[in-house]
Amino acid sequence: MSKKWAIGLLAGLMLVSSACSSSNSEGTNKENASGSPEGKKEEISFVDVSPSPERTKYFNEVIAAFEQANPNIKVKLETVPWDQAFNKLAMQGASKTMPDVVNMYPAWLNTFVPAGYLEPITSNYDGWSNKDKLTSFVSGITMEEQQRKVYNDIYYMPDALMSAALFVRKDWFEEANLPLPTTWDELFASAEKLTDSSKNRYGWAYRGARAGFDQIFAYITAVTGGETYEKDGTSVLHRPEALEAFVRFTDMYKKGYAPKDSINWGYQEMVQGFTSGVSGILNQTTEVIATAKASMPDESWTVIPYPKGDDGKRYIGASATWGYSVSADSKHKEAAWKFIEFLSTPENNLKYSNTLTMIPIFKSGAEDATTKEGPMQGFIDTLDDPDSYLVADLGNFPELGEFRESIMDAEVQKYLLNNQSAEETLKKLGDFLTNAQQKYMKEHPEVPLPRVIKPDMK
Repeated sequence: MSKKWAIGLLAGLMLVSSACSSSNSEGTNKENASGSPEGKKEEISFVDVSPSPERTKYFNEVIAAFEQANPNIKVKLETVPWDQAFNKLAMQGASKTMPDVVNMYPAWLNTFVPAGYLEPITSNYDGWSNKDKLTSFVSGITMEEQQRKVYNDIYYMPDALMSAALFVRKDWFEEANLPLPTTWDELFASAEKLTDSSKNRYGWAYRGARAGFDQIFAYITAVTGGETYEKDGTSVLHRPEALEAFVRFTDMYKKGYAPKDSINWGYQEMVQGFTSGVSGILNQTTEVIATAKASMPDESWTVIPYPKGDDGKRYIGASATWGYSVSADSKHKEAAWKFIEFLSTPENNLKYSNTLTMIPIFKSGAEDATTKEGPMQGFIDTLDDPDSYLVADLGNFPELGEFRESIMDAEVQKYLLNNQSAEETLKKLGDFLTNAQQKYMKEHPEVPLPRVIKPDMK
């Protein structure tokens, strides 16, 4: 059975060297095609915001191939740890020192675009020869719905797609004689039954630190029909069922179905908790497949589709993992686009996606056999299910960066540490989102309210 599924830079900056002496009729330096003086390489900087040995190896290889094809351009690879990336890039944007090409997280556009840190690549994208080869999800949602309709421009070229699914300890479920969960209700029951603290086994890999609220909110939207705001811009966090969902999800930590120290777990820790045999269920994205394959017996784990809510639908977050953007202050914008274009060929994108176990952005990559092997099938089944819907996002207001980076997880931790009630926690978070969204709606009446989307994953 076939599977259908599932991201302007117009100005070219020429470096011109003018004659200084009016008496020298041959005072103008010859230039090569890239705009640099002949014999001198044009250097661009590229920052990766989620470095790993696999990513660094890939980027070094693709940079070497790009430099061979473009001998007058040199690419300098820089890296910054994920937990520090947003703040560092924001400071660089403010000081006009941002690297020429930036590995951009889609949620950061809300902060970086209004601040003027990024250069539109709209004209380059619209004239790009590979544009029609993109999957419908990338061309229709990533580029149009999530960028052009919101910002009137395109600001990043997606590197790959990601979606969530459940990594499960298959051997634990077999030992406990439990079926693999297909719904949120079954997931909560499994987390409890798999927990045996005497064996240092816990049902759920809880994420209590950075971006932990994202996982809580994923369940909240399962009970709000995927919606994030009412028609007037009021956050759904003010709904009574949102409070019940918040308590039910965080009870997995409070009732001991997750390790006590998981209040401090971020991405690396929760993945390690699963791969080391501490946690039995992990809600994560495709790149964890490579880590699990390298550290766990194949027969001990698998990936299953994202759970369904009471209405029989899956409300999922699917988007670009990261993207490639050009700094507004780059003095090498033409060379920067050339590099992005090279990174984004179907061949390089497939190699990148397979190396890092992500979902390619091109139709040809989506149908590639190696993309669909083994545990990746859980993600494909999630995206391909006719009952899967894209959850509405949190909005496009510039305060979203502040909410995500310094507010949401701090407020939840107050609750987890019994320093604040659940009611007070959701009120603070809901009030912040409501005020920011309603302000944005008044200032940008042309931008539609975030809404649930039925994705076309072809």
